[in-house]
Amino acid sequence: MTFRHKHRLLGAGILFVLLLIPIALYSKSLGERPHGDKSKLLKGCGSCHKGHGIFNTPMLPETKELFCFSCHGDSFNVEITRKKGKLAKDTKAANIQREFEKPYRHPIETAGIHVYNEILPEIDSSKPRHVSCVDCHHYHYVREENKMAGIRGTNGQGLRSGNVISEYELCFNCHSYSANLPADQSNKAEKFDIANPSYHPVIAPGRNTDVPSLMPPLTVSSLIKCTDCHNNDDPLGPKGPHGSQYRYMLTKNFTQIDGPEDVFQYELCYSCHRRSSILGNEGFQFHSLHIISVRTSCRTCHNPHGSKEHPHLIDLNNTSIMPSSSGQLTFIDFGSMAGQCFLNCHGKDHNPAVYPSGLISSSSL
Repeated sequence: MTFRHKHRLLGAGILFVLLLIPIALYSKSLGERPHGDKSKLLKGCGSCHKGHGIFNTPMLPETKELFCFSCHGDSFNVEITRKKGKLAKDTKAANIQREFEKPYRHPIETAGIHVYNEILPEIDSSKPRHVSCVDCHHYHYVREENKMAGIRGTNGQGLRSGNVISEYELCFNCHSYSANLPADQSNKAEKFDIANPSYHPVIAPGRNTDVPSLMPPLTVSSLIKCTDCHNNDDPLGPKGPHGSQYRYMLTKNFTQIDGPEDVFQYELCYSCHRRSSILGNEGFQFHSLHIISVRTSCRTCHNPHGSKEHPHLIDLNNTSIMPSSSGQLTFIDFGSMAGQCFLNCHGKDHNPAVYPSGLISSSSL
């Protein structure tokens, strides 16, 4: 056999192996997943891939995000897809396109900045912030019971982990140690760090073992997910933090500026914490005084992610709060629902303010 023949056989062998790689990855299971189910996508792989299409796309007829809306868009787009014989008549996909038209959303219009195999969390502080559907969903692996299947995550220390197991690992890809975090955003992995004095129980159960306001089935041993707060505001719409009418893509309203209290103002907080307990001062003697009388927002004193300085999610980094007359700005926890504050808030000098009131006259508030 000549060298040329051997070279051709070797090249053919390599090509054959390369062709087998996608088959090995997908053939045994792709058909069991929505995007590989030929009873739904009638042309199989050809329902999405049509040879060389738009530049920098995986052989799609148009850019990724727009193409996703062929099935996951409004009725007009979906009907065109059906007429092309790609989507079965009885197959209904959630209208995700509508969610991205809400005032607060993941900005997929920036998806053009995305590059395949980019490093996350972002290491270049000058790189513009962006997001793409494929940052959260792997089009081949995604399935109904696991929308994050096939996506790698980031752990609490900022290190890349394997495939996402806990939801926060996906969120940390962009909202933790990214070098290009906006100035008004914080590293959420640091806020949820279990070494902190307090944090909402996303990575591990919280430190506080006495939270009388918790609504069943929640207990002090419970874990919650990012999407318990950041999700679709429409309970009948598709799940997930695609978009919301509320700022920060919250599932319910949460007013961060001081004002009169009512159920709607702190609807998000009252989803887990009984309003009657909070206003009844079961956990803190002066909750009602602050919220009803002084009209203080929950956010004025509490950071809803976590606090690196204080227990009870207390975060005094707020424009409404100034140092006390002695120049101190801190909270000291005495335990058993007791403590003291050094600060100046709403024109009242806490130098210090101590609770419960039996420790000092309530007039000092």
